[in-house]
Parts: sequence; C-alpha cells; structure tokens
Amino acid sequence: MSTKSELQRSIDGGAIPPFVYCYPVRSSYRPLDPERAVEAIWEEDLSHSPTRELNLYLHVPFCRYKCGFCNLYTVISEDADVYDAYTEALCADIRRHAPVIRDRRLRTVYIGGGTPSLLHRRNFDQIFDTLTEVYPNWRSTTEEVAVEATPDSIVDRPDTLRHLIARGLTRVNMGIQSLRPQEIREAGRGQANERTVRKAIEIVKTTELANLSTDLIMGFAGQDDQSWRESVDELVELAPETISTYFLTIRPDAWFSKTGRYRYMRNGALYERYDYAQEKLLSAGYVQESNVRYKKPGRGGYVQKVLQFHGVPVLGLGSGARTYTNTVDYIVGGSANPNLAEVGDYIRGANAGVLAPRAGFVYDDVERIRKRLALDLFDLNLRDLDRYGYREHAHLFEPVLLAAEELGLLTRLPGDRVQLTRIGFKYRDIISWMFYSPEVVRLDEEFYRELHNQNSRATRLLGNPSFISGLSSAAV
Repeated sequence: MSTKSELQRSIDGGAIPPFVYCYPVRSSYRPLDPERAVEAIWEEDLSHSPTRELNLYLHVPFCRYKCGFCNLYTVISEDADVYDAYTEALCADIRRHAPVIRDRRLRTVYIGGGTPSLLHRRNFDQIFDTLTEVYPNWRSTTEEVAVEATPDSIVDRPDTLRHLIARGLTRVNMGIQSLRPQEIREAGRGQANERTVRKAIEIVKTTELANLSTDLIMGFAGQDDQSWRESVDELVELAPETISTYFLTIRPDAWFSKTGRYRYMRNGALYERYDYAQEKLLSAGYVQESNVRYKKPGRGGYVQKVLQFHGVPVLGLGSGARTYTNTVDYIVGGSANPNLAEVGDYIRGANAGVLAPRAGFVYDDVERIRKRLALDLFDLNLRDLDRYGYREHAHLFEPVLLAAEELGLLTRLPGDRVQLTRIGFKYRDIISWMFYSPEVVRLDEEFYRELHNQNSRATRLLGNPSFISGLSSAAV
C-alpha cells in the first residue's frame, strides 16, 4: 500500500491517535545503557539543539482527587508538611541544575502536576526565590510563567492566585474538561462542578492575569453532539484567552481502564465535534495555534509547548518530571504506579544530590529529524533539519510529506518551508504518528503488552474497540 493510500485510509476510517505532544512517547523509555550523567547529556545537547534557549518544567504531583481518565504521575495528598518537604527538595534540585540553567537563556517556567495550585504561598515564594538565586534575571528573560490549577483550588484560594500574579505569573492552565454536570461527575471530578468552573473564571477575571488557559474534552461517557456544543458555546462566552479541545484518550494505567466500567466514545464521528469547535472558536476571533489549541491574538497561547515543538529543550525537575533534550529524553523517578513512597524517594534523593537519569531514550540524527517532523509541522523549515542530515535521509520522510501535500493537508512554501493547512490541523496526529520509527513502535508495543499482563482487567479490555492503549492500537 502506498503512503498516500495509507494516509487516506486512516482518515476515511476515522482514526484518532493520541495527541502527539512529545516524541518519543514515555512508553519507549528504557534503562540507559551505558548510564549517562546529567551534566554530560546537557553538554552534548549544545551540539544538537537549534538554540541555547531553555524551558523549565517543575513537577508537583499532589492532587485532591484522581480523575478517572488521568494517567499522569499524581498522588493524593493535602498534607502541608509533605508540601513543605517536597518544595525543599525541588528547590535543592533547581540549585543542583544551576549550571544547566545558567548556560542557556531561560524562556519559560511551567509548574505542572498534579495540582500545583494546592501549594501554599510560602511554597511558591520558596520556588520563585530559588529561581532568582540561580538565575537572577529570570523574570526578564522568561516570556511565560505558568501554573496548573483546578477550578476548586482557585475558588478556595483566590488570594494565592493574586499573590502569584504579583510575583510574575502570566498563565494559569485550569482544567475544565466539560461544562455539563453529568459528564463532569462521570469523569470522576465531582468537586469540579460547572458552578465551580464559572466561579473560578469570574475570580480570574477580577485579576490582572494575562492568560487563562482552559480545555474541553470530546468523547466523555454521556456526551452527545448537543452537550458538546453547549460546553463549547458556554466556554466561548466566558472568553478565556486560550481554549484547547482534546479527544478523550484513556490508557491502561488510568483508573477507568483498570476498572473496566467506563465506556466512552472514540471513533471518527468525534471529528464532527472537532469541526464544530474549530468553526465556533475561529468565528469568535480565536486563532488556531495547534490542532488542539486556540488563542486570542496577542494574549493567549502556550509558549513552552510551541518552543518545545521548535526543538528548544525542556529541563524537567520533580518526582514525575520528564526532560526533553535533543540528545537524550530522560526521567529520574516516576513509574506507572505513582505513590507517596516514590515521592519520598525523590525528596531524599534530591536533598542528597544523588538523583540520576533512571530511564530514557537516546537520539541519533534520524530520530532527531523524526522528532521535529512529528511535533512541528504546523510551520517548519526543512532546512533547519539539515544539521541532522535531512537530505541524506529524506527518502524516509518525503513520502509522508508528499502524501499529505497531495491530500491537501500540507502546503509547501518557498525556501523549503512546510505548513499544515486548516484540514491538515484536523488530521495532524495521524500524520505525526506516521513519522514514528519502527524502534519507537516496538518499544511502545512492548511496554503496553507488559502493562496489560500486569493488569488482568485491562487485558480483558483489549477486545473492546473503544479501548485505546498505546501507539500500535491507536495510531492508524
């Protein structure tokens, strides 16, 4: 089958791969052999990254409750003593990485989770003070300082939000997912009801926050076309600066998969909901920044993700953080079964300065090319990939680009620049998965096969066509 026929078949069949927000996927990480020191990874990366810029991601794993669809590294805790101990360790980790941070121009700081907005003011002050100690002008060089929050955490602690804005916060990522009560309850987010969402947005609007980023998810149990349109319409009326729309993906390590009780929609009919959201948001004055994200011009957006897609490395610190470079992607902790004992291991290791890359993925030039193509087709100059020998390896990639162009998904501009078309945005993830290497596919299949074997309930779900696991069963 030709590449064009394969791409067309995937589109006609309504394939919905998981959103491609990184390359390769976490499931492709394996113990590094030989072991690599953090300092050596970052020193080598200077030869492979397109700029000497840096994104900083700080992971806070704590949540009040676990959403049924979530497979992120999170633990349930509201213990202030645990928060204090974790913050101390995270700041020790920042100091340990001072040479890496100082050697580059810090562009963004993202505090993600988990629900980092549960931290107290003193915790945030300690983090920001440590950043100032390590990189005194970080507020001048950073274009974006962001934190993740739930609606109820904002409603409960509005003064903390105002305090963070006074200290330089520019963006809040507030998880909404739906504005319909039944969908929210069935998603396991009983504390985040639609009234709390509206109240949280009202609170944010009384502040000077530059960018409120929100999201909606297509495919929840009980959701239909009408309830989806109602959520989209209401969120557009609330007018946050950034709105993302995702297809629901539930992986085997999420609670819904482990119980086997949750039936959700994952088929090509969801593209009609995508079309509705896209038309509604564009007509309301938003511009499309990626296949999932829309922003108000001059206000919204997600700078760290855009820079990451352009090849700017992300230094990830924290118990479940991932680091993305152009040399090795790696993690120092975290597993498929997050727990407080592992968080305790991180705290002890960070304070002792003994944390080291535990697992990762090592790039060669071909994988570096695949990474940029999988992530950055929204607007990519192929000449930027010549540093990795693109012309020599073009036969591996040009068939996909040509097929996308012939199907009207991609436009070629003078100077070897390629850009996705509006319909190309819609099917971007299908195109992106086609750039994944056979080795990444193999590692992904191996990871999820083992995860299924560890979970008999998940194994029984393999025959369920609504069940999406890893790359092999979700791509095309």
